[in-house]
Amino acid sequence: MKQKTIAVLLVLCLLAGFTGCGKESGQTSVPAASTGEPAETSGGEYDFPDVRFFDATLLDGSALTASELYDGKDITVINCWATWCPPCLDEMDELAAFAKTLPDNVQLVTYCVDGTNHADECASILEEAGFEGKTIVSANGDFTTFIEQMQYVPTTIFVDSAGGQTCDSLIGSPDDLEAAYKERINAALKAAGKKGL
Repeated sequence: MKQKTIAVLLVLCLLAGFTGCGKESGQTSVPAASTGEPAETSGGEYDFPDVRFFDATLLDGSALTASELYDGKDITVINCWATWCPPCLDEMDELAAFAKTLPDNVQLVTYCVDGTNHADECASILEEAGFEGKTIVSANGDFTTFIEQMQYVPTTIFVDSAGGQTCDSLIGSPDDLEAAYKERINAALKAAGKKGL
């Protein structure tokens, strides 16, 4: 019976575009999403809150406020990942390369959901991928509210200079990361009256 239940859940998850299923009550870890088509969202359970006010700790141990993180940036892309998530690790090289192509008014930062307890592994993964941006390992305030609503990794959100959601979030790892990210960034820049990428 247990194997039949697992098989049914796996089929349902695959139909939803994920290889991992949602958080169960009391579960603290976040399941990995598939590397297939992302679940593009603009409402429902993935209508994430704004992340305007928080204090964060970065992988290097430094502290940062939301206003310091967003200062001088029209758009901030926040990619949430985990050291145990195969789709997250598979896209890290491409994510790092894409981050290097962004103009000064757009930044990509990562949040490693298990970075506090696995700092060395997190640092090693980022270094191997060539990611040179900021990586958050813990945060409070609005960031905590956002993380509590997140059901899968990787999850990517796009926020404006005040931490307001600018467009649909990206759940899972898209087949063409650069195209998916550019589409959202350009839409957000256009809405802000700024030049696209």
